Amino acid sequence: MGRACCAGYILPATTNMRMTLNFLLLHSKRHGKPAGMVALTLKTVRPALVRMHRYTGLFLAVVLCVLGLTGSLCTFQDEIDASLNPDLFHAAHPDRHLPPSVLLARLQAQRPAAQVNALLYRPEAGQSVRAFTSNEGAPADELFLDPSNGHIQGERETEGCCFNRRVVMSFLYRVHYSLALGRFGIVFLGLCAILWTVDCLVGLVLTFPLQNRVWQPAFWVRWAPAWGVSFGRAFIRVVFDLHRAVSLWLWIVLLGLAVSGVALTLNDQVFTPVVSTLLPVRPALTAPPGGRFPHGLTLDQAEETAIAFVRAYGESPRPAGVLLAADGSTATFYQFSASGHEVAGLGSPQVTVDLHTGSITRGEIPGMGAVGNIVMQLQFPWHSGRLLGLFGRIVICVSGLAVCLLSVTGVLIWWRKRNPPRRHRKVAA
Repeated sequence: MGRACCAGYILPATTNMRMTLNFLLLHSKRHGKPAGMVALTLKTVRPALVRMHRYTGLFLAVVLCVLGLTGSLCTFQDEIDASLNPDLFHAAHPDRHLPPSVLLARLQAQRPAAQVNALLYRPEAGQSVRAFTSNEGAPADELFLDPSNGHIQGERETEGCCFNRRVVMSFLYRVHYSLALGRFGIVFLGLCAILWTVDCLVGLVLTFPLQNRVWQPAFWVRWAPAWGVSFGRAFIRVVFDLHRAVSLWLWIVLLGLAVSGVALTLNDQVFTPVVSTLLPVRPALTAPPGGRFPHGLTLDQAEETAIAFVRAYGESPRPAGVLLAADGSTATFYQFSASGHEVAGLGSPQVTVDLHTGSITRGEIPGMGAVGNIVMQLQFPWHSGRLLGLFGRIVICVSGLAVCLLSVTGVLIWWRKRNPPRRHRKVAA
């Protein structure tokens, strides 16, 4: 009884479904495409994507323009900063370098109240040692030392404002990563980076000729004009072509900047959890104490421990910088390079040494680990352009200017569509 009753409902439904499928197949044979799919694509999906792209672009326009300009400058931040402040960056006596522990001791002798957070103790040839401190009431938190004797030859406030030569590059860098709004600015830019990532994908789809499939030759024929600019057309058409073509030629770079922007602002909150969920990730390397240190390690001994650790994995350069924990428990060595300059590629190792036991509590070797580790290691080198050395930095610098161009052209396109010429209004009327 139950089965018969159910069959009474199922058979008419099956018949109706079969008739519907036959209609779609017949229409497909006549027109080459299912009518329902064409209607869904052209009448629903694309207009919705256009609105999403338009209003997301308008919301992000000013932010992306600011980030594009500041990012282009910050790509060469150290070089510009050194040219503006040669008295700070150029060492008075660059003939020899003191060990990090001696430099730290001489710095603390001159600034007893200073809490040293970071020390770039092995700079490039001719450059001064840089130390970053945190001490209440002191106006300067970045000190420049002569590498040969540890004498402080200059100082400045990294949080200073705004456009004098001493702090302009530090200020622009702060604007770039937080809009100079502290933690709130970092979180806000992280949310903007998420929107930008989605908008990059939407913008790419909008350039597709949706009436064709990717595997059809007609798709590529119809898509090819989107990569060029026709300068002989009306101004707004040139603006539209420029907006579309620039975004296509730099699409991979821009998408990488958006994704790495998420990683650099919301790493613990968003990026790492997502990558760890989608891709395999191995825990950081560790190592037990390599010897007995009853009185703890000096900074020089900790450096040798870090060097021995990275050499075990085939890395030979010495570190040029160290981050010091506020409680004096650990020292994290980084910027392993032969010249003291940041290296190209995936970057340099980072090794954290426990100053009480001599153990390696965390070690990261570029290029090692699972796929998820490589993806996470890729983010800062991509965002800064250091992935491909000088060429990569030039590409990122140009891309930052392109982001400004896309923001301006996007607003112009929206404005023209919102306020069409009078002759078009009369025709429409």
